[in-house]
Amino acid sequence: MNEYTRFNQGLFLDKMSSNPVFSGTMKKIPFKTLRHAMTVPAVRLVIFAAAVSPRFISRLNAVVAGWILSILPLPSNRVVRKHQRTIMADNGIYVSVAQIYTSVLIGFLDFFYLSYRNDKCFGKMVKVKGSANMEEALSHGKGIIAVTAHFSAWELLPRAMKILGFDIGVVSRSMSQKGIERVLDNLRQKPGIKTIHRKAGAAPIMRLLRDNRTMGMLIDQDTKGVQSEFADFLGCPARTPVAPALFAKKLMAPVVTMHISRQKNSTYLLEIDEPLFFDSEDATADILNTLNSRISQWILDAPEQWVWFHKRWRSRPD
Repeated sequence: MNEYTRFNQGLFLDKMSSNPVFSGTMKKIPFKTLRHAMTVPAVRLVIFAAAVSPRFISRLNAVVAGWILSILPLPSNRVVRKHQRTIMADNGIYVSVAQIYTSVLIGFLDFFYLSYRNDKCFGKMVKVKGSANMEEALSHGKGIIAVTAHFSAWELLPRAMKILGFDIGVVSRSMSQKGIERVLDNLRQKPGIKTIHRKAGAAPIMRLLRDNRTMGMLIDQDTKGVQSEFADFLGCPARTPVAPALFAKKLMAPVVTMHISRQKNSTYLLEIDEPLFFDSEDATADILNTLNSRISQWILDAPEQWVWFHKRWRSRPD
């Protein structure tokens, strides 16, 4: 039995008898509960379709879905249009709502597609530039704090690092939909990636770094409940998680910024920057400004590949 057959058989066998959608009580179930119950099967169906379909079909579906989402009265569309009037306009960025949705969808569909392909196929689609920078950073024996952003197909980045031979873990956030969280975590862990949830605290991250391994962190969102400070982001103050700066100062671990971007031929390029070294005397704000500056440049180079529908600037310094 091949991998696709096993995946297909397990797609909808999600404890149907315990699912309220199929228990014969649909008329008594509130719409929100019904919607939540249907979400996990729907996500699994999308993953299956992306895994077995040619990539050009998935890209076409992403374009159509992106256009449809862009014309719906969604709160995320209002966020993007606000950013178009303010942040984008101030930075000379011109990108449509449909382009943003399409880019994010393509990134996820390619993640689903490659999750069921071998490393050789993955290597043909994802090229790497700057792997020597990782080797230099690891030579210091203090691990690596790998900083990236929700940019392009960011979910492909950990596996690319794993294939290069670097043992990497990633910090993941909890989702309100626990079923979807489990599905995505299973895909992330499939190549041997260790996921650490934010609620686990600092201890597992410190152990990983002290074992001279790599810890990946995304710092381009204003996340509630996460210790953050204001730092410049595309010319405007934005709450930025301080964890990379604090670990770098406490453990003297090098910080390596990296990002993956989609190319014109629909392949991906992972670019690994030269390591940054900080110590206890460096100001946290200065470290965050340096990291945000690099992320901002990625966005300026390919603005449609960033998640503009997140409320990045919802908090104010005052």
